[in-house]
Amino acid sequence: MVDQPVQLKHIATDPDTGRDGCPSFYETGDGRYIVQGYQLTSADARGQLVNFPEGEDAVIVTKGLVDLIVAHHKQTPA
Repeated sequence: MVDQPVQLKHIATDPDTGRDGCPSFYETGDGRYIVQGYQLTSADARGQLVNFPEGEDAVIVTKGLVDLIVAHHKQTPA
């Protein structure tokens, strides 16, 4: 089991998705990231996921959110 984060900092929500707050991207207090999105429920798509162990899940994110994540990463020193 993966250690669970205690603190989250909201980084971005895709502004083109309206007021539902999804998908969103968060940073944890210990240097990891959390992606919030709608659960991928298509059995066909889930069957194509590689190395997908019990306890993991897959969520759908938009290109708009990915663009915001990349922009944030470029602004953050390594």
